[in-house]
Amino acid sequence: MKILFLVNHEVTLYYFRMELLQSLLDDGNEVFLSMPRQEHAEVFEKMGCKIVETPITQYGMNPVKEYKLIKIYKRILKELSPDIVLTYTIKPALYGGIACAAKNVPYISTITGMGGAFEKGKLFETAIVLLYRYATRKISCLFLQNEEHSKRFDEMKVAVGKHIVVSGSGVNLEKHPFEPYPTETGTKLLFVGRMMKDKGIFELCDAVRKARETHPDLTLDIIGWCEKECEELKDSFTDDDGIHYLGWQEDVHSFVKNSHAVILPSYHEGMANVLLEAASSGRPVLASDISGCREAFDDGVTGIGFQPRDTESLYEAIMRFAKMTAQERAEMGRRGREKMQNEFDRQRVVEAYKEKIALYGGRK
Repeated sequence: MKILFLVNHEVTLYYFRMELLQSLLDDGNEVFLSMPRQEHAEVFEKMGCKIVETPITQYGMNPVKEYKLIKIYKRILKELSPDIVLTYTIKPALYGGIACAAKNVPYISTITGMGGAFEKGKLFETAIVLLYRYATRKISCLFLQNEEHSKRFDEMKVAVGKHIVVSGSGVNLEKHPFEPYPTETGTKLLFVGRMMKDKGIFELCDAVRKARETHPDLTLDIIGWCEKECEELKDSFTDDDGIHYLGWQEDVHSFVKNSHAVILPSYHEGMANVLLEAASSGRPVLASDISGCREAFDDGVTGIGFQPRDTESLYEAIMRFAKMTAQERAEMGRRGREKMQNEFDRQRVVEAYKEKIALYGGRK
């Protein structure tokens, strides 16, 4: 079978879909990746994937550029004649879906979260919903990462009756092995993700600064790209803050290993992979009580929840964790690992995709 993936950035595949790609290749399929050519291109090619270099901007809604992308996708479909197409992230899902529907090519889309597009006003939201309806009018199935989003897409009348809910991208239990809890005293928190408003980074920094007034041994490490909207915040960090911006890091696991807990005060998520990876490594998680985070922990058992966009609630959660004993923290991390083993093994997600690929693959 000839299988084509449409993505806007290699990160989507490199960190969360390698097991699926390898399994499809092992089964004898031809796998093509339509995306910008980036630093891990050779890794994909050595696996046996074939890259179709495709220019695509991650942000922005310029109508001319977006229409051009649809034409590019249609040309790729004509040249490759794939048996099935899998799209990831919003732009490939929308414009790839439109192209596939026009060419009558079976396609499966994955939406990992509602994103900031639904927070830009009613007019913009209405336009996005209409685009989703049009892009999914001939879709084979739509993978979503939590039940709340499935309900929301039903309400929007998008791909009704074709939703498949899986546990996010799952977590590779071998790549994120259980680690003994740190013996270092104090409270070392770790944030992993883009440094941006929607990830709750402003509330997080305010809460950490407040917590340090009574717990000066509490610190926060931040790993990830910094968006322009947060450059001023990043530049404001001082040694007295206990907040350290470490930029992009390839080996995140080593930082998780040396932390006491991973924290994510996000406004919206599909399924927060960083929480799954942290719990798999035996670390408690502190996270927003929202869909996409809520599923990844059991409050008071494997982590601590708090209200999103609420600095005081976040501060109280941090203080609650800071007052826990090392033994209580370690036990919380151990139970988190068990939860990942029982509910979020990535291999189950791989099998769910392969089942649908086998069912819908092939031109009619």
